[in-house]
Amino acid sequence: MKVFLFFFTSIILFSISSDGQTKYWEDLSCSQKSEILENCKSVAIKRFYEGQFRPTDDDKTLQLLNELVSSNDRVMPLSFYLFNKICAKSDGALSEMVEEFCAKFLADHPLYILTYFTKERLLNINQNIIDTYAMFVGIELYMKRKGISKFKYNYQDYKEILLSASKGNKENEETFKVFWQLVDKTIQNAD
Repeated sequence: MKVFLFFFTSIILFSISSDGQTKYWEDLSCSQKSEILENCKSVAIKRFYEGQFRPTDDDKTLQLLNELVSSNDRVMPLSFYLFNKICAKSDGALSEMVEEFCAKFLADHPLYILTYFTKERLLNINQNIIDTYAMFVGIELYMKRKGISKFKYNYQDYKEILLSASKGNKENEETFKVFWQLVDKTIQNAD
Protein backbone atom coordinates (compact mmCIF):
# COMPACT_ATOMS: atom_id res chain seq x y z
CA MET A 1 0.00 0.00 0.00
CA LYS A 2 2.82 2.44 0.87
CA VAL A 3 4.54 1.67 -2.43
CA PHE A 4 1.33 2.39 -4.32
CA LEU A 5 0.79 5.65 -2.41
CA PHE A 6 4.38 6.74 -3.11
CA PHE A 7 4.03 5.86 -6.81
CA PHE A 8 0.66 7.64 -7.08
CA THR A 9 1.99 10.74 -5.28
CA SER A 10 5.09 10.80 -7.50
CA ILE A 11 2.94 10.75 -10.63
CA ILE A 12 0.78 13.58 -9.33
CA LEU A 13 3.77 15.65 -8.31
CA PHE A 14 5.42 15.16 -11.68
CA SER A 15 2.25 16.35 -13.39
CA ILE A 16 1.91 19.40 -11.14
CA SER A 17 4.71 21.18 -12.95
CA SER A 18 3.59 21.70 -16.51
CA ASP A 19 7.14 22.51 -17.63
CA GLY A 20 8.77 19.73 -15.60
CA GLN A 21 11.10 22.29 -14.02
CA THR A 22 9.64 22.66 -10.54
CA LYS A 23 12.48 21.83 -8.18
CA TYR A 24 12.72 22.15 -4.44
CA TRP A 25 15.91 22.16 -2.40
CA GLU A 26 15.00 18.97 -0.57
CA ASP A 27 14.66 17.12 -3.89
CA LEU A 28 17.96 18.21 -5.44
CA SER A 29 21.16 16.21 -5.69
CA CYS A 30 24.37 17.48 -4.08
CA SER A 31 25.69 18.58 -7.47
CA GLN A 32 22.49 20.51 -8.23
CA LYS A 33 22.70 22.23 -4.83
CA SER A 34 26.35 23.11 -5.45
CA GLU A 35 25.46 24.62 -8.81
CA ILE A 36 22.75 26.77 -7.24
CA LEU A 37 25.11 27.92 -4.51
CA GLU A 38 27.62 28.89 -7.18
CA ASN A 39 24.94 30.89 -9.02
CA CYS A 40 23.91 32.68 -5.83
CA LYS A 41 25.53 36.11 -5.79
CA SER A 42 24.11 37.18 -2.43
CA VAL A 43 26.61 37.18 0.40
CA ALA A 44 23.76 37.45 2.92
CA ILE A 45 22.03 34.34 1.57
CA LYS A 46 25.26 32.35 1.52
CA ARG A 47 26.15 33.42 5.07
CA PHE A 48 22.72 32.37 6.33
CA TYR A 49 22.94 29.04 4.50
CA GLU A 50 26.37 28.38 6.02
CA GLY A 51 25.06 29.13 9.53
CA GLN A 52 27.10 32.33 9.87
CA PHE A 53 24.10 34.59 10.31
CA ARG A 54 21.17 34.43 12.71
CA PRO A 55 18.06 36.40 11.70
CA THR A 56 16.76 38.93 14.22
CA ASP A 57 14.73 42.11 13.89
CA ASP A 58 17.53 44.22 12.40
CA ASP A 59 18.54 45.80 9.09
CA LYS A 60 20.76 42.87 8.07
CA THR A 61 17.80 40.51 8.42
CA LEU A 62 15.65 42.94 6.45
CA GLN A 63 18.27 42.83 3.68
CA LEU A 64 18.35 39.02 3.80
CA LEU A 65 14.56 38.78 3.58
CA ASN A 66 14.51 41.19 0.64
CA GLU A 67 17.13 39.16 -1.18
CA LEU A 68 15.37 35.85 -0.49
CA VAL A 69 11.99 36.95 -1.79
CA SER A 70 13.53 38.78 -4.76
CA SER A 71 15.71 35.90 -5.93
CA ASN A 72 15.77 34.86 -9.55
CA ASP A 73 14.55 31.46 -10.69
CA ARG A 74 18.07 30.00 -10.77
CA VAL A 75 18.38 30.22 -6.98
CA MET A 76 14.68 29.87 -6.14
CA PRO A 77 15.01 26.41 -4.56
CA LEU A 78 17.66 27.72 -2.14
CA SER A 79 15.83 30.97 -1.42
CA PHE A 80 12.53 29.23 -0.77
CA TYR A 81 14.20 26.63 1.47
CA LEU A 82 15.97 29.30 3.54
CA PHE A 83 12.92 31.54 3.71
CA ASN A 84 10.91 28.61 5.06
CA LYS A 85 13.55 28.05 7.74
CA ILE A 86 13.18 31.67 8.84
CA CYS A 87 9.37 31.44 8.82
CA ALA A 88 9.41 28.26 10.88
CA LYS A 89 11.66 29.73 13.57
CA SER A 90 10.49 33.32 13.67
CA ASP A 91 8.75 34.75 16.69
CA GLY A 92 8.15 38.12 18.28
CA ALA A 93 9.55 41.09 16.38
CA LEU A 94 11.06 38.86 13.68
CA SER A 95 7.59 37.43 12.93
CA GLU A 96 6.28 40.93 12.44
CA MET A 97 9.00 41.50 9.83
CA VAL A 98 8.40 38.18 8.11
CA GLU A 99 4.61 38.58 7.65
CA GLU A 100 4.72 40.97 4.71
CA PHE A 101 7.65 39.16 3.08
CA CYS A 102 5.76 35.89 3.33
CA ALA A 103 2.67 37.37 1.70
CA LYS A 104 4.80 39.00 -1.02
CA PHE A 105 6.79 35.83 -1.72
CA LEU A 106 3.61 33.80 -2.14
CA ALA A 107 2.01 36.47 -4.36
CA ASP A 108 5.12 36.62 -6.56
CA HIS A 109 5.51 32.82 -6.84
CA PRO A 110 2.05 31.37 -6.22
CA LEU A 111 2.33 28.28 -8.42
CA TYR A 112 5.77 27.34 -7.10
CA ILE A 113 4.74 27.68 -3.46
CA LEU A 114 1.25 26.18 -3.81
CA THR A 115 2.80 23.21 -5.61
CA TYR A 116 5.19 22.78 -2.70
CA PHE A 117 2.29 22.89 -0.25
CA THR A 118 0.51 20.30 -2.38
CA LYS A 119 3.56 18.06 -2.36
CA GLU A 120 3.82 18.32 1.41
CA ARG A 121 0.09 17.75 1.84
CA LEU A 122 0.07 14.65 -0.36
CA LEU A 123 3.10 13.20 1.38
CA ASN A 124 1.65 14.27 4.74
CA ILE A 125 4.87 15.92 5.87
CA ASN A 126 5.81 19.40 7.06
CA GLN A 127 2.21 20.55 7.41
CA ASN A 128 3.40 23.32 9.72
CA ILE A 129 4.78 25.34 6.80
CA ILE A 130 1.36 25.79 5.18
CA ASP A 131 -0.03 26.76 8.59
CA THR A 132 2.78 29.26 9.08
CA TYR A 133 2.28 30.88 5.68
CA ALA A 134 -1.48 31.02 6.23
CA MET A 135 -0.99 32.70 9.59
CA PHE A 136 1.42 35.30 8.18
CA VAL A 137 -0.74 35.98 5.12
CA GLY A 138 -3.88 36.18 7.26
CA ILE A 139 -2.28 38.69 9.63
CA GLU A 140 -0.98 40.78 6.74
CA LEU A 141 -4.37 40.84 5.01
CA TYR A 142 -6.08 41.65 8.31
CA MET A 143 -3.71 44.57 8.88
CA LYS A 144 -4.28 45.74 5.28
CA ARG A 145 -8.04 45.71 5.89
CA LYS A 146 -7.57 47.74 9.09
CA GLY A 147 -5.38 50.28 7.25
CA ILE A 148 -2.28 49.40 9.28
CA SER A 149 -0.34 47.69 6.46
CA LYS A 150 0.86 49.18 3.20
CA PHE A 151 0.79 45.74 1.58
CA LYS A 152 0.06 46.01 -2.12
CA TYR A 153 -2.89 43.57 -2.27
CA ASN A 154 -6.26 43.53 -0.56
CA TYR A 155 -8.03 40.34 0.50
CA GLN A 156 -9.95 39.72 -2.73
CA ASP A 157 -7.04 40.54 -5.08
CA TYR A 158 -4.69 38.32 -3.14
CA LYS A 159 -7.17 35.47 -3.07
CA GLU A 160 -7.60 35.78 -6.85
CA ILE A 161 -3.83 35.56 -7.42
CA LEU A 162 -3.66 32.25 -5.57
CA LEU A 163 -6.89 30.91 -7.01
CA SER A 164 -5.71 31.65 -10.56
CA ALA A 165 -2.38 29.94 -9.91
CA SER A 166 -4.11 26.82 -8.60
CA LYS A 167 -6.46 26.44 -11.60
CA GLY A 168 -5.91 23.50 -13.87
CA ASN A 169 -4.52 21.15 -11.25
CA LYS A 170 -7.01 19.44 -8.93
CA GLU A 171 -4.45 18.85 -6.19
CA ASN A 172 -3.33 22.50 -6.20
CA GLU A 173 -6.96 23.60 -6.22
CA GLU A 174 -7.56 21.48 -3.10
CA THR A 175 -4.41 22.87 -1.49
CA PHE A 176 -5.62 26.39 -2.22
CA LYS A 177 -8.93 25.64 -0.48
CA VAL A 178 -7.16 24.24 2.58
CA PHE A 179 -4.76 27.18 2.65
CA TRP A 180 -7.48 29.81 2.26
CA GLN A 181 -9.55 28.28 5.06
CA LEU A 182 -6.51 28.70 7.30
CA VAL A 183 -6.08 32.31 6.15
CA ASP A 184 -9.74 33.05 6.89
CA LYS A 185 -9.44 31.41 10.31
CA THR A 186 -6.42 33.61 11.13
CA ILE A 187 -8.32 36.74 10.09
CA GLN A 188 -11.38 35.74 12.14
CA ASN A 189 -9.20 35.08 15.18
CA ALA A 190 -7.57 38.50 14.79
CA ASP A 191 -10.93 40.27 15.09
